[in-house]
Amino acid sequence: MSPSPTPVPRAPSWPYCAHGANPATDPVGCRGIHVPGHTACLAHLADADRDAYLASLTPGTDIDHRGTTFTGPLLDALLDALRDPATGHPRLGYARFEWATFQGDARFESATFQGDALFESATFQGGAGFNAATFQDDSSF
Repeated sequence: MSPSPTPVPRAPSWPYCAHGANPATDPVGCRGIHVPGHTACLAHLADADRDAYLASLTPGTDIDHRGTTFTGPLLDALLDALRDPATGHPRLGYARFEWATFQGDARFESATFQGDALFESATFQGGAGFNAATFQDDSSF
């Protein structure tokens, strides 16, 4: 019996980062969607560009981070940028995290998702906390 062939990585259907692509080992590279106005995902933006993007967010902003790999500090920075000063909790509009990878713990405690919250095919490598989170529209995991 011959071994199963290694599956060929498929490119996502959105404009993706491709950081670390290598024709021999991973022709797609990073699958994180481009941050608006850039050609890299949130995880691979230059520090100044990431800081500017995060500073542009306000509570309730729609976000799209499909395919992005989040470390704990990167997720914390995103949620801090969306933190409502009136409640002290993150408030997200339409939130797309399909195919995202959360390294370590992903803490969405007390977050409010005002629009759809999409986590289909997301990978949680640590704990996933949604205690006291509010979903005001559809959510899918």
